[in-house]
Amino acid sequence: MYMLGMLVALGFVSPPTQAAPHSQQHIVRIGVYENPPKLLLDSQARPGGIMGELLLEIAKREGWTLEAVQCDWQQCLNALQNDLIDIVPGLAYSPERATLYSYHSRAVLEDWSQIFTGKGTHISALNDLNGKRIAVMSGTLQLTQLYNILQKLELGSKLVITDSQYNALKLVQTKQADAAVVGHLFGVRHAGEHGLKTAPIRLEPTSTYFVTAKDRHLDLLAAIDTHIKQWQDNNDPFYTETLNQWGLRLIEKPTKPWIIPALLTLGILLTLALLTVSLMRIGLRRQRKKLVRTEHHLHTVLDAIDAYVYIKDDQFRYQYANRKLCEDLNYTTVSIVGKTDQDLYANKQTINEFRHNDEQVLYSGERLAVEEVVRDRKGDVRATFFSIKMPVQDPETQQTSLYCISTNISALKATQSENYRLAFYDPLTELPNRRLLMQRLERHLQTIEPYKRPGALYFLDLDLFKHINDARGHAIGDALLRKVARRLSLMIDPQDIVARLGGDEFVILKILQLGTVRDCHKEALEFAEQVRTRLEEPYSIEGHSYLSSSSIGLALITDSTLTAEDLMRQADTAMYRSKENGRNQITLYEPGMQEALEEHLSLQHDLRFAIGSDQLRLFVQSQYDKQNHICGAEVLLRWLHPTRGMLTPNLFIPLAESTDLITPLGDWIMASVCDLLLQTQECSFPISINVSPIQFRRPDFARRTRQILETSGAPAHRLIFEITEGVLMEDFSSANSMMRELKDLGIRFSMDDFGTGYSNLAAIRRLPLYELKMDRSLILGIPMEQEANAIVRTVLAMARQLGLHVVVEGVENEQQKEFLLRRGCHALQGYLFSAPQLVEHWLEAIEQDGRADT
Repeated sequence: MYMLGMLVALGFVSPPTQAAPHSQQHIVRIGVYENPPKLLLDSQARPGGIMGELLLEIAKREGWTLEAVQCDWQQCLNALQNDLIDIVPGLAYSPERATLYSYHSRAVLEDWSQIFTGKGTHISALNDLNGKRIAVMSGTLQLTQLYNILQKLELGSKLVITDSQYNALKLVQTKQADAAVVGHLFGVRHAGEHGLKTAPIRLEPTSTYFVTAKDRHLDLLAAIDTHIKQWQDNNDPFYTETLNQWGLRLIEKPTKPWIIPALLTLGILLTLALLTVSLMRIGLRRQRKKLVRTEHHLHTVLDAIDAYVYIKDDQFRYQYANRKLCEDLNYTTVSIVGKTDQDLYANKQTINEFRHNDEQVLYSGERLAVEEVVRDRKGDVRATFFSIKMPVQDPETQQTSLYCISTNISALKATQSENYRLAFYDPLTELPNRRLLMQRLERHLQTIEPYKRPGALYFLDLDLFKHINDARGHAIGDALLRKVARRLSLMIDPQDIVARLGGDEFVILKILQLGTVRDCHKEALEFAEQVRTRLEEPYSIEGHSYLSSSSIGLALITDSTLTAEDLMRQADTAMYRSKENGRNQITLYEPGMQEALEEHLSLQHDLRFAIGSDQLRLFVQSQYDKQNHICGAEVLLRWLHPTRGMLTPNLFIPLAESTDLITPLGDWIMASVCDLLLQTQECSFPISINVSPIQFRRPDFARRTRQILETSGAPAHRLIFEITEGVLMEDFSSANSMMRELKDLGIRFSMDDFGTGYSNLAAIRRLPLYELKMDRSLILGIPMEQEANAIVRTVLAMARQLGLHVVVEGVENEQQKEFLLRRGCHALQGYLFSAPQLVEHWLEAIEQDGRADT
C-alpha cells in the first residue's frame, strides 16, 4: 500500500504526466495542515485561513495556480524537504529552522504561545507550573521555549507530548493534563470548545512566515515578500480586512483606561495641600527644604550609578530615568517621560523582549531577574544587560508601576564566553572538546526516554595522518585537521555535535529520527557512509593535494541504560575494528564483536584466495517471454567454500565490499560473463549481471569496464548491468554521469529490486534506464490480493509511460504468470520456468532447447 501511495502521489497511476513545479503553467504546490485561524483547507479544497487567503490573493496577482496538498504538520515539513511540495505557510522563525528552510524577509503576522487551563486549575505565575502536567505539541517552538523555561527555573513539571495543538487542549479537557501550551490565535479560537480558560502567562513572541526548502524556490518567496511589504506599508484594505475577518483583533491588547478616581484624588490632595500650606506655611517650608535636599541626594546617588535606573507605568511608559540611561539614549530626564521602548529602540526583537518581560512582571506580580539583549537596527547585539524588575503598587491609587535597574554586563559576558571557549572548545579546530561532548552525551541520555529521540555515537580516527604529519610537518598536519573539522561541521544538523578529542580523533553525536531499531541502524550507517566518503576526498593545502580517509566506529543509543563512558568505549572498540579491517571502514558495535571479528578475518582470508579459483561458481537463470522463449538471463555468483559449503552472495559480497576485494572480484565476474557472451553469439538475448554499489561508485569503474570489453571482444549491447535503487538515488548526478558513459559503450541498465526502496520516480525518468526488475515481494499476493494487484498494475503502467522493459523475478506459479503476461509484462524469471544452473549445464540446456530466441 505504501508503494501504491508513493506512485499515486507522484502522478504515475493515471496516464497523463503532471507538469513539474514552476513550469510555464506556474503550478505552486502548497502544504496545508489544520491550524485555524492561521491555516486550514476550505470546503473547496483550497488553502484557507489568514495565510491561505493571503496566498490565494498573491497567486491571483502573480498568475500562479495553487495546488493544495493536505498533510499534518510533520508530513508537510518532510514533503517540503523531499521536494514534493513547494511552500509551507505559517512557520514561525527560529535560527535552527533557518538552517533547514528559506524565509522571506517581512513577517506576515505576529503570535505568541499562551497557557490555557481548565476552569478549576489556578495558574497565574510561572511558579504555579511546578508539579503540573503540561500538554504541548512535539516539534514546535512552544516545546523548546517551555522546556528552556522549566530547566532555567528548575520547575518539576511533567511534559505531555502530543501530535497537535488540538489534542493538547483535548488532554486538558479530559483531565489528562493540567495545562496546555498552544499558539495564542489557535487557543483563543478553540479554548472555549473545550471549556478552558486563558492563564496570564505568555511565552516568547514569534513571527510567522511562508517557507520553502533551503535555497529552493526563492523566486516565490521574493514575490510573496513584495506583496506583504506593500500591504503592510500601505495599510492595504484587503490585508487588514483579511486579518479582521479571522479574528486577529483578538490579539490586540486593549488599552487600559486611566483610572479617573486617581486623578480626582490627586486634585483633592492638591487642594488640601494648598490649604495646608496656607495654614502651616512655616512648618511646610522647612519640610519642603528637607524634601528637596533628600530628593537632590537621591538623584545624585541614582545619577552616579553605572546602571540604568527607570520607572514605567502600567502602560509601559517611562515615568523616570536616571542620567546614565538618558545620556546613552540621547534624551533628557524630562523628554524621556511618556516615551515607550518603541520610541527609544530601533530593533523589533529588542522591543518585544522588553515588553514580554515587563508584562510577565505586571501580570504575575512577582520580581523578575533576567538578561536582556539590546540590538541595533540591523539586529546585531549592541549590549547585554542584567535587569531586575519588580512591581510596586501605590497604596492609595492601587496603580502598579515597574521599578527597574539594568546593569551592562557585556564585558562580563565576553569574559565568560572566552573562559567557556577555553574550557569547552579545542583551540586548533574550534570544535567542542571531550568535556563538552561528555556533557552533551550525558544530557542526551537523560532526555532520550521522555522525548523518544535515539542517537548514534561515531568515533573517527584519520588513517595514516601520522605519515602526513611526520613527512610534511605539523603546520600541514594542523591545516588538515582544521579542514576535516570544517567538513564534519557542515555535515551535522543543529541538534548534533562534532568534537575533537585530541590528535586525529573526532567524535560525532547525531540525533536520529524516531523509528524501529532497524530504521535507526539504517539511518546511522547511511550517515556514517556519508562521513567516510566526504573525508576521503582530496584536501588542498598550500597548493598541494593530500589524501586521507577515516576509520569509523559506531555505537547506537536507543535507551538510557548505558553511561556516556560505556558508549564512548563501544564506539572506540568499533573504530579499532574498522582499522583492523583495513581502514577507511565503518563498523557498528555489537555484543560479541571479538568473535565476529575473528570470523570476519578468516572469511576475508579465504575469499582473497578464492577469487580466480574454481571455488567461485557462476550460475545462470533464464528469463522467458510470453511465447515461453528464452529472452534473457541473469548471472548469479556462488562460493563453494572448502569447509563451509555453498555460500550465497549475501554472505561474502559485503565482506568484499568492505575491503579492497570487490574490485578484483567484480572484474573477474565481468570477464567471465564476457566469455559467456562469446560462447552464445548465436543468441540475441542479453545477459544481466549484478554490479556492487561500491564497485559502481569507483571513479575508474567505466575505464575498467571498457578495458575488459575491449580485451575480450564481447558485444557490449548484450550486456545489462543490474543496479539497485539506492545506488542511483544516493548520488544522482554521479550515477547519471557514470551510466551515460557506460551507455555510450552499448551497455544497458536495469534497476534491480524495484519496489523495495523509496526512489525519486521523477528522477528515474532522467536516468538512461532500459529495464525495471520488479522484486518478488511485490507479486507474492497476486492475483488473490487486490492491493498487490493494484501495485503491480501501477508499476507496469508507469513503465509503459517511461518506455521501460519490465522483468519480474520470483514467479513461482501459473496464476502469477498469467496475471503478469495479460498486463503486458515483457519477461518472467523464477522457479516456475527454471532454477539457477551452473553455467556449464545452462550452456548445454540452451543448445538442446530449440525455444531459445536466436
